[in-house]
Amino acid sequence: MKMILIFSAFPLALFLLTPSLSEPDFPLDKEVFDTTQIAGYSFFRENGIEITAENNIDLFNTLYPLMGTPHRIRAGRDGLDCSGLVKRLYNKAFGTNLKGASRDIFRMTTEIFVEELQEADLIFFKINSNQINHIGIYLGNNKFVHSSSVSGVVINDFLMDYYQTHFYKAGRLNL
Repeated sequence: MKMILIFSAFPLALFLLTPSLSEPDFPLDKEVFDTTQIAGYSFFRENGIEITAENNIDLFNTLYPLMGTPHRIRAGRDGLDCSGLVKRLYNKAFGTNLKGASRDIFRMTTEIFVEELQEADLIFFKINSNQINHIGIYLGNNKFVHSSSVSGVVINDFLMDYYQTHFYKAGRLNL
C-alpha cells in the first residue's frame, strides 16, 4: 500500500514543483506588435504591404482614410492631386511642410537608385511630357501610393509596365 501511495504522489509532486509556463522567470525580449494600432491593417496586407513595428505607423494611419479620395487638380477638401497627396502625408506623418508641384518637390530630394528605395521615398514620373508631372510615395514591396487621375488615391505596383515606361527618377527627402 505504501508503494502505491509513493508512486501516485510522485507525479503530483513533480507537477507542483515544475515552474509555471504562463509566467516566465525571465523578461521577454520580443515586444508583441499590436496591429490594432494601424488603421486599415488588413487593407494594406491585401494590397501586398506587410506592416511591422519597423514601419512608420503614422504614415499608414494618415494614408488609410485618404484611400479612394478622388483626383482633383489643385484640389481642396473634395479631392487631391498627386503633389497634394504627398504634401499632406509628409505634413501629417513627418511634420514636413512641402511646397509646390511634383517637379518642385523633386528639387528638394537627393536622387537615389531604384534598388535603394525605402518606405516614404518619392518616385517621380514624366507622363506624356518632357518634365516631371507626377509623384508617388514608395511603401515597400514594389508598391507605391499616388493620386491617379482615373482612380483617385490608390496603391499600385511600381513594376507595372505603365509606371516603368513613365518612371523618371527616385528621390529621398532629408528629414
